[in-house]
Amino acid sequence: MIKRIAHVCLNVKNLDASVSYYTQLGFKIKFWFTREGKKHGIYLEIADGNYIEIFENPSLGEVVNNGINHFCLETDDMDSLIENLEKKGIPFTQKMKGVDHTYQIWLADPDGNRFEVHGYTQKSSQFTGEDVEVDW
Repeated sequence: MIKRIAHVCLNVKNLDASVSYYTQLGFKIKFWFTREGKKHGIYLEIADGNYIEIFENPSLGEVVNNGINHFCLETDDMDSLIENLEKKGIPFTQKMKGVDHTYQIWLADPDGNRFEVHGYTQKSSQFTGEDVEVDW
C-alpha cells in the first residue's frame, strides 16, 4: 500500500539561501508555493519522484539540530489505504485535496510525530510543475 517516502519537509529561515544551496547540489525546482503572491516555499526534485519540500519561517531563530517539519509517504491507492487503516482502528485525518492537487491524509505515531500520506492525481503539481498559492 505504501509505495515510498515521497518527500521530507524542511522549515528554513531564508528560502532564497536554501534554494541556492540545494540547487547547487543538483536538485531541480519543480514548483513554488506562494502566499499572497509572494514566494513562501518550494518543491525540489532530488530524483524521479523524490522531493524536498521547503517552507520559509523567518521567526525560527537558530536551528540547532534540524528543521524537519514532517515526512510524507506516497500511496498509489489512497482509498484502499484508508479502508485498511479503518479496519485496523488506526486514526487519521479526513482525506482532502491539497493546494498542489494531491490527496492527503495525516497520521500520528505513538509519540505524536505527525506524518503525511499522499496520493497523486493527474493534476498534481509534482507532475505538472504548476506553482500553487497556499491557503494556510
